[in-house]
Amino acid sequence: MATIQSAAEIAPLLERLKGKKIAMLQVLGVNSLKSVSPLPEALVGEAVTEVDVVERIINMHTAGHRISFDLQRTGRVVPLESAEPYRHAAGASRPTARLLMADGSGVDLTEPAKTKRITVTIVSRSD
Repeated sequence: MATIQSAAEIAPLLERLKGKKIAMLQVLGVNSLKSVSPLPEALVGEAVTEVDVVERIINMHTAGHRISFDLQRTGRVVPLESAEPYRHAAGASRPTARLLMADGSGVDLTEPAKTKRITVTIVSRSD
């Protein structure tokens, strides 16, 4: 089993996203998206202005939204230098969520078990 990432280990992995525009957020865990409005598509084109990590919860801010990722106990952040939308492939491990940036980079939120526990919540900043 992989070691648990601490907040101090996660923060620098996400710091590089500041100022970058979101191209797509794929929530691939069937029960992982915990909000229904706004949809992930509302994030497209927005720049990440701030990222903070408290314990195992990541809060990513844009001008219009806050995206919260709760990694639970075993979730990991995996930086991607060259990212494309996830497409199912036999034998490949599916991330719970994939955040793609307009510059081609991104991050996967992964967990070792088939049961997906990472949660994703999107809230409008006006809420």
